[in-house]
Amino acid sequence: MNDLFKVGEFFLNYFLGKKNFIGEKSLEISAEILNQLRRILILVVMTVGSLALFCMGMSYLIERFLNNLDNGQALFTPSIWFILGFLIICIGVMVYATRKQNWLDIFKSEKKEVQASPAPVGGNAIESVISLLILDFIKERELKREQEKHHSKRE
Repeated sequence: MNDLFKVGEFFLNYFLGKKNFIGEKSLEISAEILNQLRRILILVVMTVGSLALFCMGMSYLIERFLNNLDNGQALFTPSIWFILGFLIICIGVMVYATRKQNWLDIFKSEKKEVQASPAPVGGNAIESVISLLILDFIKERELKREQEKHHSKRE
């Protein structure tokens, strides 16, 4: 039961921001991951949204065009020109959102002044990031144990 209270206190302190249980390197890495996910989400929403609006606009254009054809009116009215302009904007957004360069730019870091630690020879970047996270976690645990020893000696 005591462990349950400790876990509850840990989460409460974490969510209230009273203590920083996450190391600085971990915060930087998680911030970069969240930034990349945000960029991906923006591009996906732009692509899907413009595709949906394009499909709706195209169906409305066909319906308007056929109505004008049935009624014997002029085929290209101002509303049809407006719909065509809207469709061109949707196509432009789709082309922008699906460009290869936009997707490659997601994984480029915005901070130029921060130097990444050199990756070991024959290793990849994911392995080095995972090893940094593990080392950071180990250092945090060692510091916590030392603090607990000093705290228990005082009592």
